[in-house]
Amino acid sequence: MYSRFQALEKYDLEKLQNSTAAVVGLGATGSVIAEHLARHGINLILIDRDFLEINDLYSSNIYSKNQCVETLPKAKAAEEKLDDLTEIEAHVENLDSASIDLLQNVDIVLDGTDNLETRLLIDEYCSNNDIPWIYTAALGERGFSMFVKDNCFRCSFETLNPSSSCETNGVMREIASITASKSSMKAVKYLSGLNLNQKLEMVPSGKTFELGGCSCEGRTEVSVSSVCGENKYQVFGGKRPQEFNGKVLASNDYLKKIEFNGSELTVFNSGRAIVMASSKEDAENLYREASSI
Repeated sequence: MYSRFQALEKYDLEKLQNSTAAVVGLGATGSVIAEHLARHGINLILIDRDFLEINDLYSSNIYSKNQCVETLPKAKAAEEKLDDLTEIEAHVENLDSASIDLLQNVDIVLDGTDNLETRLLIDEYCSNNDIPWIYTAALGERGFSMFVKDNCFRCSFETLNPSSSCETNGVMREIASITASKSSMKAVKYLSGLNLNQKLEMVPSGKTFELGGCSCEGRTEVSVSSVCGENKYQVFGGKRPQEFNGKVLASNDYLKKIEFNGSELTVFNSGRAIVMASSKEDAENLYREASSI
């Protein structure tokens, strides 16, 4: 089955088949990534909160019309398709602070999501647990792929202007597939023990960019970016959850959610916060006031 792949020699099939990758999000990019990795025999943890609709037949090769008509969860539908190829652990879950430990035993995480909030959660967890991950995004006729291990994804994403990811511009399936294939190749190389650069790669141009020149540790200034969702903003600062005032709505090892002056702030251990506010300015002010900066 693997004779043509093994003929390439530089890849280590045994290492691949003893590795585990998590794929978060199984839409246009994530489903392609999952199939590629499964065909290399890599053990997979598949995580997706959504279910299939008929328009998913355009985006992905692995789902069938019957699965869409039956409204199967994407994670279970992908498992049905790929479990002949490798070991699959499928989770119909929203990846959040309560479920993030699904990533604890993996060798690499691959992003197939479509929102900044989940990507930053992945980045934070992987950084804290020394797990590499691969960012993958497709928007319109452009794609982006980046291996993330030592660089600062947060700074990189600010450079990319994340508000554009909220636009409903559609995705060209060929671009999604090519971009996902780029990310899959990076995963295969890393799991085989080969070196990878940490540059952002653009599809289809093939141009690469050095990003993430900042130091995420100890960052004290405050910056704000939009996220998908009405009146919802990401605020980046140097304060920790215990430094915030307000009524505690929820708290765990990863974050604290508070109510402050009629608004909700969810503060992660890195100092990043998700703030419900009417504008970027209001979100920054709430962050500052709640943490008494």
